[in-house]
Amino acid sequence: MQKKLDLVNDPIPRLIIKMAIPVSVGFFFHTMFNVVDTYFASQINSVAVAAITITFPIFFMIIAISSGTRTGATALIANAEGANNKVLAKEYAIQTISFSIIAAIIIMIIGLISAPYLFKILHAEGKYFNFAIQYTNILLYGCLFIILDSTPTAGLNAVGDTKTYGRVFIIGFFVNLILDPLFIYGYGPIPPMGVKGIAYATIFAEFIATIYVFYRVKKMTSYFDNVVLNDFLPKFKSQYEIAKQAFPASINMFAVGAGFFIITFFVSFYPTPETSDVSIAAYGIAIRIEQIILLPAIGLNFACLALTGQNYGALKFNRVRDGYLVSMKYGLTILFFGGLILYFGAGLFMSLFTTDEEVIKIGIEYLQIAAFFTPIIAILNISIALMQGLKRPGFTVLISIFKEVIAAVIIFYILSFYFNFQLKGIWSSILIINYLSVFIFLFIVNYRMKSLGIKFFKHQ
Repeated sequence: MQKKLDLVNDPIPRLIIKMAIPVSVGFFFHTMFNVVDTYFASQINSVAVAAITITFPIFFMIIAISSGTRTGATALIANAEGANNKVLAKEYAIQTISFSIIAAIIIMIIGLISAPYLFKILHAEGKYFNFAIQYTNILLYGCLFIILDSTPTAGLNAVGDTKTYGRVFIIGFFVNLILDPLFIYGYGPIPPMGVKGIAYATIFAEFIATIYVFYRVKKMTSYFDNVVLNDFLPKFKSQYEIAKQAFPASINMFAVGAGFFIITFFVSFYPTPETSDVSIAAYGIAIRIEQIILLPAIGLNFACLALTGQNYGALKFNRVRDGYLVSMKYGLTILFFGGLILYFGAGLFMSLFTTDEEVIKIGIEYLQIAAFFTPIIAILNISIALMQGLKRPGFTVLISIFKEVIAAVIIFYILSFYFNFQLKGIWSSILIINYLSVFIFLFIVNYRMKSLGIKFFKHQ
């Protein structure tokens, strides 16, 4: 068993680096997992890319449950570990699994019912609509594996082991890289499946990753020692505590999914509703590129969450403050340079995916505007982790709903329709909304922490 990090005593800069890097590397492969899907879809045609892009809201419902449950459980387990309550930490780890299974079944049912209506709203018709439905239905039927390949790692994340979570994504990437072309084009007894092949490859890769996760949790922790089947049966108190932490975190992700839907909805009007698959394909490719640049923010989110959770549980509030500020410093510095890469490399990155000049032009326009709000994404991600680690996730919900839904609808409409800036108005709106959200979030964080006796922006 590898040596665990001491989150309540070890030097904070070292802890952040040791936790953030494995997650960032893992999420690089997770992002490349999606990039591979987008690349092979682009080899079919731009309609296939657009079809996968409009499935993001449905896919984010699945990710929302996975991410929310993992984040909520991490906070609970980290607090229990920080308070040296090993029995409670173990119970939360086990109950997280049954919580995930129930949630996956609910999401599958909701997704299968709602998907056709959502795609119609986004002006999907004919082959465009059929591709989206085929891809989505397969993902929904296999969503249990998408959720279970990450939620059990909450116990590992809570004690500073983020390497396992990162390895899950690496495994998934290589399995998907092999299976995507195999299932799309067929070989031997395997028939060509086209867009459906991309979805089947995803589910099979998630299945393999799920097996690996359970193996690692069993090997690296004592959470599964001396357990029986009854231990996995839902217990109301534990399920309630997990839900209380997971639902706000999940709502954050649901809001992100709603944000993607709203952006895609507005984009679907340009150049015209009938030809919007070009704009949606460009947006789909561009955000995959953007996600690669934003990887350090995700790693720092995980590091800040684990540090905050354990040190808050151990009543070491100064370390909570220091972990937050050091994470912010790292995030702003790294993503400043990430923004420069995004701005000057936009044309090159887009051309790697498509030769369609119109798609490339629209994608460059988005990425060069995105470069100006890339650094502050670190502030948002780390602040969200802080509030979740302090078991105050409700504040993050308010910001997410404002950022992804309320402000998005209002500002998108004003700039894209009222002032007729069209696509450029949508991209500029995203920049404005991100800056507004950061200013509001920092005010809330500072105000709330003062009430807990923690001064973030002034050393005591």
